Amino acid sequence: MKNSRSQHLAHTLDGVAIIASVLLLVSLSLDIVTRKTYILSSGVEELQLVVCMVFVMDFVVQTMVAREPKRFFTRNILLLLVSIPYLNMLHWGGAELPKGLYILLKCLPLVRGGVGIYQLVRLVAPSRVSAILWSYISMIVLLTYLSSLIFYAYEEGVNRSIVDFGSALWWAGLNVTTVGAPMFAVTTVGKALTVMLPGLGMVLFPLLTVYVTHIVQLPRKEKRPA
Repeated sequence: MKNSRSQHLAHTLDGVAIIASVLLLVSLSLDIVTRKTYILSSGVEELQLVVCMVFVMDFVVQTMVAREPKRFFTRNILLLLVSIPYLNMLHWGGAELPKGLYILLKCLPLVRGGVGIYQLVRLVAPSRVSAILWSYISMIVLLTYLSSLIFYAYEEGVNRSIVDFGSALWWAGLNVTTVGAPMFAVTTVGKALTVMLPGLGMVLFPLLTVYVTHIVQLPRKEKRPA
């Protein structure tokens, strides 16, 4: 009975964490794109704290109900590290953070939020084949969008080529497809993303192409006479 209740609590928290991921992505997107300052509004900062607490509780419960808690903890420790509300904790301590570090800490929970969105895509897929296909697509879309958000947060105001969020999204789209964008990063984080994004794109797109080809060819193979 206790194990059944724990599993039910774990599934419930999973659902709450997915909803929290959507709220985090939407709120941070609006804050980064619409505000003229890198400082979070008080409302978004409070929402981020609540979301991070949900993420931490979900991780703790998932570890408790796992068949091998120690193995689950070590394999997923990164999810816990990006779920901790560092920004809120430092704010309570009265710490004054430089712009680069502040942006990093406010964007860090987006990594865990991206995992939640990815889980949502897999849940709503009508079949296992669709789930795998949409998983590849969602990874590419999320990678592009989150990279553009972070790039815009760092480059806006210091890079003349980035006039609005559309410019950052265009930059991310061209880089993830390995075409290359006619816009050059000026910040350290922006330069790191410029190197990382095409590399990840070169890994994800071939996997997607191979899987789609497999789906198309599978019916033909099944129709062949034995």
